Amino acid sequence: MNIFKILLVYTVFSYIGAEIQILINPVNLPENMAPGTQLSRAYDKDVAGKADAYRFLNKTKDFVIDASSGVITSTKIFNYETDPIRFLFIVDTGGLMRRVLIINIIDVPEPPNCTADPQFSSGTATLEIAEDYPLFQSIYRVIATDEDSANGDQLMYTIETQLSGPTEGANSFGMDPVSGVVSLKGGDPLDFEAGYHVFQLALRATDKTGLFCQGTLIIKIIDINDEKPQFEPFPLDSINVTEKKPVGEIIARVKATDRDEDNSITYSFKTQQEMFGLDPLKGIITLLQPLNLDNPNNSKTYPLEIEARDNGNNTNTYMFTVFVENIDDPISCDSSFSTGAGVSVSVPENIPASAFIYMILSRDPDIGQEVEHFQFVIAVRNKENLPVESCVGTITINIQNVNDESPVLTYIPDAPINIYENLPVGTMLVKLTATDRDIGDSVHYEFLGTQKEFSINEDSGEVTIAYPLDYEDVATPKSWVLYIRAYDNKRMHSTTGSFTVTLQDVNDNPPQCSQDIYTIELPENIPSETLLVSLTCTDKDGTLPNNNITYHLIMDTFSNKTFTLTNNELRIGSTHLDFDNAIFAGMHFKYTLFVRVSDEGSPALSTILTIIVRVSRINELNPVGTTSVTFTIFENSPVDALVGKITFTDADWPFNNLKYTIVGGNVGTPPKFYIEPDTGMIKLLDSLDREVESQHKITVRIADLDNDAIPDPFRQRRATAQVTINVLNINDEPPVCNPPHLESWIYSIVKVPFVHLNCSDRDSPKEHLSYSIVGGNANNQFTLRRLGVEPPFLVISQNFQDDVFQGIQDPVTFQLLIEVTDELGGNKARQLSATTTVIIHVLPWTTTQPTSSTKTSTTTITTSVLKKISYYWSPDNWFPAVLTLTGALFMVCLYAGAWCLFKDVPACSRLFPHCHKHQQHQPSLTAKEPGQVPRHENSLNSVPKPNTKPNLLPGSYQSSPEGGKEESQWRYAEMPPRQIGWSMKALKQERAWHTQAPESMGCENEEE
Repeated sequence: MNIFKILLVYTVFSYIGAEIQILINPVNLPENMAPGTQLSRAYDKDVAGKADAYRFLNKTKDFVIDASSGVITSTKIFNYETDPIRFLFIVDTGGLMRRVLIINIIDVPEPPNCTADPQFSSGTATLEIAEDYPLFQSIYRVIATDEDSANGDQLMYTIETQLSGPTEGANSFGMDPVSGVVSLKGGDPLDFEAGYHVFQLALRATDKTGLFCQGTLIIKIIDINDEKPQFEPFPLDSINVTEKKPVGEIIARVKATDRDEDNSITYSFKTQQEMFGLDPLKGIITLLQPLNLDNPNNSKTYPLEIEARDNGNNTNTYMFTVFVENIDDPISCDSSFSTGAGVSVSVPENIPASAFIYMILSRDPDIGQEVEHFQFVIAVRNKENLPVESCVGTITINIQNVNDESPVLTYIPDAPINIYENLPVGTMLVKLTATDRDIGDSVHYEFLGTQKEFSINEDSGEVTIAYPLDYEDVATPKSWVLYIRAYDNKRMHSTTGSFTVTLQDVNDNPPQCSQDIYTIELPENIPSETLLVSLTCTDKDGTLPNNNITYHLIMDTFSNKTFTLTNNELRIGSTHLDFDNAIFAGMHFKYTLFVRVSDEGSPALSTILTIIVRVSRINELNPVGTTSVTFTIFENSPVDALVGKITFTDADWPFNNLKYTIVGGNVGTPPKFYIEPDTGMIKLLDSLDREVESQHKITVRIADLDNDAIPDPFRQRRATAQVTINVLNINDEPPVCNPPHLESWIYSIVKVPFVHLNCSDRDSPKEHLSYSIVGGNANNQFTLRRLGVEPPFLVISQNFQDDVFQGIQDPVTFQLLIEVTDELGGNKARQLSATTTVIIHVLPWTTTQPTSSTKTSTTTITTSVLKKISYYWSPDNWFPAVLTLTGALFMVCLYAGAWCLFKDVPACSRLFPHCHKHQQHQPSLTAKEPGQVPRHENSLNSVPKPNTKPNLLPGSYQSSPEGGKEESQWRYAEMPPRQIGWSMKALKQERAWHTQAPESMGCENEEE
């Protein structure tokens, strides 16, 4: 078995098994990647540049492979949660080898979605609940979805902020972190009367990665009738009435208040009363019967219990006591003394001094009271000019105290008292003072009328704040005139007074805006001074400067001069928006602005607004680069060799995201060049031949990709570059002689040049060609003569005598093999050569016809040519060596075993010969063998001429017996091209086999 057959099979399978290369395998594709993105690229050098070379064997609509370039792209945006997450495709190029491409869809965290309730996500979700809504019962449930939940992602619900109004600070609601249910948690109660009328909750759903969505829920509290009427008690829960109070007059007025809005109260006695009457609507108590204590049936005290009832049948009772005060009756004197002109007593003028004149008796009708005696001594003085007579006496009057003095206010403010609305309940405004001249009597204080905002201490006279004040509340007066009464212990005497209280505004309300967060999306090329948003904010404070609002824009250094805020209008500033910025990309292409809205109060209060400006990209810049480029490449460069790289830049984000395409000049099938669309590297797709075309001009189009919010190619920008590729010469063309064979007849006496060679080289000038006679020139009978750079002439050598050929009787034929070599004086390793055969027939110079006849022999001219074509497969370096050595050793062992078994079998003697010494015969006429095998196959039509001893070309073989001696001449057989790569060792071994003549075994000579 021939070892070359094994090598042939190995080489053929190596060629068939050329591998398909996939640049990225497996491909990890994020689920939110835009369609049309280049994912990978398949490459097979055997089909590079061919149309319709690449395809998927399995059908798919989600991915496509470019049939010409092998570029693999996606056709849609994938969803990790709903789409398959793994794709397997078989890439085929028409050969036996195929490749499996794996594409994995990678999960990208996505924020939760709160748009199930559009009103909630937009901040307008509103509901109402009663103020007695039960605890821990569901009020509202946030419905948020997360596409990542299929991968185990869970949402956590939280309340970010909880605002109450008009009274702030309530913390009444809670939220289940798992279900998203909002309920009352048992903190601050929902008390509508306490000022908790509305709540604003910012609710958020957050996933495990920190991404969230949020919305606003507004809960309005409905007032219900849940409050009992509350009585305003009398001092010491009692009232004092004199026994002389007329029937029908008002004794007192009870008053009850209900914190529930729009409620009316009715009054009634818990028990039937005969002495007193009660107005059910006004609470006025009137006297129905006399209270005269002289009547033993009347009592000094009357306990009364009054019930107050509101519209919702909520009741409350109040018990107090009516004390009846005794009034002394006037002292009665005798009628003669107390009526009319009185008693006229006449006394003589000499009445002695201190004489008894008259005694006045009095009595008190009051039961058990003593009678007082008054004795008056009247001194009489003479009106005449008589000597004055007088006497001195002492009158002692015992006075019993009587409550006959009214209290006197010693201090009450004259000027208005100014108070601030933020004073806490219990703050003292003023302390009133009053005195009562009655011994042992004390002064008490009370308001005339009802004042819910203020209270007065009954004993000390301190006036304090009793109810929270709010200047901005329309129900709260801005000033009060407070009427007070100072009365004694038994309310016998009283004094009234008044003073004014004025409410002053305090900067206690920060500005409130219609929105806390603004989200704006706009293109990057929006012009300057464009209005983005007008902020709407108000301040509830009632006076200037507390409600005068100013706006201040807070920006970082990157946003400086990009936005301006004038009053409440946010506009684009002098610096245009720039989407194409690496720093801005790190900010996720959005500006986060803060606007501080402040009032001018002292201290100033402010509110921070958040404005998120999202910028969308606009493709506004063309690709920039050198539009005229020149490259050079050697003509023997292999396919896929790098010609050069075109570099363009694009300042649009993503930077330099360009696609390069050859659009002109690249003619041919297949075309000479191709360009990598993503790198701009121009590579060789087909072999070059400088001798055919030394310069190629192609046009490359450079287009940007994905530089605009609108998908390509609507706003795609392009540029073109003219590329000139100069092909550098490589000595790959051997010399060519025309004609390849010459035949000439000369007479033996010729001494001048007789043959002119015509040789040329397509990639070498004439002066770089060298000529030499390498065969058939026995004894150097011929030489070459060259004039300048032109091909040489063949002439007879001057070293011979003049009669070298003159004595010949028969024609003599010479076959000269002339070698033409290029790269004269250049690189020996790159020199190429060719041979031409010149047949010279030398005819004898004679005037007579030869008498003898010579048998004409045929001259056979054969040029031996060996063509070697190699195809290579590129496995790992160790694989061919190991496989070759293993195969060679196996074949040697197999052949050795067969030789040992069949060497003595006659039928197998040709396959397994014995070892003998062989004689190698050399050609007889070859003086010097050619040093290089001609590269091109030549043919020559032989012309029969008379020749008794024909000279044969080296390599021809003839066998003829002459003188009992066998003369053998060898020739090289014409060998057809083989489609395998021969090893030099095997070639030498084969030549050795063919050049040996095993005469002892009768083996025939084999031609190669």
